[in-house]
Formats: sequence, structure tokens, C-alpha cells
Amino acid sequence: MKYYFEDKEKVKQLGNILEGWLNTPFRHYSGVKGMGCDCIHLVARVLEEMGMGPFVIPPYSKDWHLHKTNELLTDGIKARVKVEELSPENPMDGDILLFKFGKAISHSALFYDGRIYHAVTNLKVLKTTWTDKIWYKRREKIMRILA
Repeated sequence: MKYYFEDKEKVKQLGNILEGWLNTPFRHYSGVKGMGCDCIHLVARVLEEMGMGPFVIPPYSKDWHLHKTNELLTDGIKARVKVEELSPENPMDGDILLFKFGKAISHSALFYDGRIYHAVTNLKVLKTTWTDKIWYKRREKIMRILA
């Protein structure tokens, strides 16, 4: 199986794109670099900058994951991107990381160079370490993008 981010040039491009999103303020259901974004819009917009998409994210409430068990985030990614679903060990650059809060997977991020790039509620787009205890204990799945 061939993965999209096996290409070293694509990995380098991904790193540059992710760095450009850092410090974008968190804003629910938004995806505008420098102005505001949430976690899934960050993933979608970065992938669009990589030449995938366009991605239209259906509306969702801020607290859907607290009351429902259906996997809106996981199913939405699988419907829009060709991925292989893996256990949350050993991510590689470009992997979409999924974390569980509440009753369902409800947070997404991208992995690059040992870091998690994600839009954190009420903060901004950050890069944190893969082993950061807040995120590590909630890791649920990896979605590896296929070529």
C-alpha cells in the first residue's frame, strides 16, 4: 500500500503549511488561516493546501460528542479522504490523529515531526508533543492517507 506522505517533498510542504497555521485563534466551525479555525477545519484546510479536496464540513454543534455516540468525525473523514484506519501507536508524518472526548471521537489533529498540530478549544492552533499526557491518554485512532 502506498501512502500520500511517503514522498519527502510532500512531507516538507506539509511542515511549511502547518507552521503557517500556528497561532490561528480557535473559532468553532471556521477555517480561515490567521483569523480562526477549529480542529477539523484545520485538517481540511491543510489538506486542501496540499492539493486535496475541496472539503465541505457539514454543520455540527459544539457539544455533539457529549450526548451522542455516533462517530461523526471518523465517518466524515473516511467519506472525504481515502485512508487506512490504524491503532494510535507509531504515527508517521501526515497522519490524521483522532482523540476521544465525551462519548465519541471528537478531536482531530495532524502529526508532523513528532508533534501534534491542532486547534485547541478556546486557545489557538498549537503544536504539542505526541507524548503530552493530556492528549496521549485520549488518542484513539490514526487515519493514514493513501496515495
